[in-house]
Amino acid sequence: MLDLMIVTAPEDALVLWGLLESSTEFWLWLGLVLLIVEIFTTGFFLGALSLASFLTAVVATMQASSLWQFTSFAIVSIASLIWIRPLCMKWFGSPEHIPSNVDALVGTTGSVSEQIPESGIGRVQLANEEWRATSDQMLQVGDSVQVTSVDGNTLVVEPAS
Repeated sequence: MLDLMIVTAPEDALVLWGLLESSTEFWLWLGLVLLIVEIFTTGFFLGALSLASFLTAVVATMQASSLWQFTSFAIVSIASLIWIRPLCMKWFGSPEHIPSNVDALVGTTGSVSEQIPESGIGRVQLANEEWRATSDQMLQVGDSVQVTSVDGNTLVVEPAS
């Protein structure tokens, strides 16, 4: 059975009531747990805290007091959140926005399949799909058009250049 001791000094809190051998072990385990949880999250927030925990383990190996360990953890945490996290977000962040769904249609070309009166509604063939379309000018069947925007389920087109 596990004996749970009552914490009488701050140094005892770092060794988790006797479950760990030293405060260095505490900081290493904390860093590892934070790193594992960071894998399942985004934003490198817990990764920055994990880095601070690993560096605090180095401080703990020098037999520093709990106050120094917590102080170094706080300082390195703040510093890594201010300087290292933005660098990691820049390097490993999501790529530039890639248009999808109807936004991906903007810039594509097609042909008029049903006459589009000036400021009226007609139809445009894009690849294998037919879409409702509108234009500021009259377009005849067979004219080549380019999609400039999408309004709901209607394409806004202009003559292709």
